[in-house]
Amino acid sequence: MTCPKCKSTNTQVIDSRDVDSRTIRRRRECESCQFRFTTYEKIEHVRLSVTKRDGRVEPFDRDKIYKGMETAASGRIGPELLSEIVDDIEQKVIESAEPAISTKKIGNLVINRLRKLDEISYLRFVSVYKNFEQIESFQEELTKLKSN
Repeated sequence: MTCPKCKSTNTQVIDSRDVDSRTIRRRRECESCQFRFTTYEKIEHVRLSVTKRDGRVEPFDRDKIYKGMETAASGRIGPELLSEIVDDIEQKVIESAEPAISTKKIGNLVINRLRKLDEISYLRFVSVYKNFEQIESFQEELTKLKSN
């Protein structure tokens, strides 16, 4: 690491702390000028691709999952828990080792998590995801939910 003050490459890590599950904060000191500075180290994930329903392939965007769940949860599930769920889903996508994962698989991962966590958020999400157009669709989904 290069010192931002004197440009020396002779620096030492004094302290390391986890900021969150994906970031490490490092406190450093330059051994040449004793200047102290902070760096942040983030995990860089493999580029993931998603195959849309119409066959298009686009980059994986965790924010889309978060926003969809946030809208469905609408104050029923906290942002920290939603972030944890998105982290878990992203990890499963990475572990799948598929060159491009389908939106259907991602949607099913979200649906399964929401079903266990909050039935109202689940119904809201599934109604948009499955494109419900009639009240009967809601009734069928409610029947399935009650039978489980």
